Amino acid sequence: MATRADSPEILFYTRQLHNGGVDRVVFNLAGEFLRRGIRSSIVVDVDNPHSPFRTLIPEGVGYDVLEARGPIARLLKLRRYIREARPSAVMCASFGFPNLYAVVVRWVAGVKFRLMLTEHCFPSVDHAGPKPWQSRFWFFPLAHYLYPFADRIVAVSKGTALDLAKVIRIDPKTIACIYNPLVSDGLIAQSKEPVDHPWFAGDGPPVVIGVGRLEPQKNFSLLIRAFAKARARMPARLVILGNGSERQMLEDLVAELGLQEDVVLLGFVPNPHAYVAKADLMVLSSDFESLANVVIEALAVGTPVIATDCPSGPAEALNHGACGTLVPVGDVDRMSTAMLEVLCERPPPIARGWLDQFSEREVADRYLDLLAMDAR
Repeated sequence: MATRADSPEILFYTRQLHNGGVDRVVFNLAGEFLRRGIRSSIVVDVDNPHSPFRTLIPEGVGYDVLEARGPIARLLKLRRYIREARPSAVMCASFGFPNLYAVVVRWVAGVKFRLMLTEHCFPSVDHAGPKPWQSRFWFFPLAHYLYPFADRIVAVSKGTALDLAKVIRIDPKTIACIYNPLVSDGLIAQSKEPVDHPWFAGDGPPVVIGVGRLEPQKNFSLLIRAFAKARARMPARLVILGNGSERQMLEDLVAELGLQEDVVLLGFVPNPHAYVAKADLMVLSSDFESLANVVIEALAVGTPVIATDCPSGPAEALNHGACGTLVPVGDVDRMSTAMLEVLCERPPPIARGWLDQFSEREVADRYLDLLAMDAR
């Protein structure tokens, strides 16, 4: 637990590290704040012993576990932490009930701080399962009442902002859109590191890559089926990075389609950018995405992108198709055809100016401006 001497100026609060894009966004933002001399800490309700992301927290950024399970424990332990740390601002880097706890804690903490709620997921879809009644009867009504008490509400895409406003019935003008801090010199440097896999040696068939949690939302089975169709027409290989509950199902699908020699699931890798930069094509096959971080990161390292035109982030990240190829959600044939087109005629890298809005520096400036803190 933080002491007064090393108290953070900005506190990131979330339920736990989730092995996903939200974690990387928090790490990038915390690292950029630290480079400006602004201390920050990440505080979670519970630790995730299976998360490899724990080791990726930037040096100098705090990490504390409240060991809080259940609503009352979360409220009391977060209040105690804030009373001791006395941060200038709290950013909820989560979605759902942790945001509500933070609003209530500010009322009872007896400490003044700026409160920002951030929405990293697409609310109407994320809250549709597995227990939609919790959102319908509890979260949405409470959020309608409590969210406006935050100093700022931020969504990571314009589509997410509109969706959030709709489902919790608040004025969309009260929600700011700030894209994720993904592009940096560090990302470019990481992309140039070597990878230990023979398919990236540069003398074999083109490599298609997919990156993300192996969960239903990401719909990697669509990617594998589309790749199978493309592979039947030209030599190619597919690499998938990430772990999740669908790994066995996806491996079974690869075997069913007879693709064992051309598809590999490498699991979690600490530096996916090095793999993406050396691939010939990045494909995102999701059913929904709030922003689609991997799309932006691929553009930053010069790898062409195909993405499903799902709600709502990929279209924004790709400038509605100007910076990459959008295909209908769930359409195996269109995705397969798009793969062949890009692999046969690789498009040039996009203009750097489009990526500036996703840079760590510009995004950090916007967050600090909204928090009314010195953008150093």
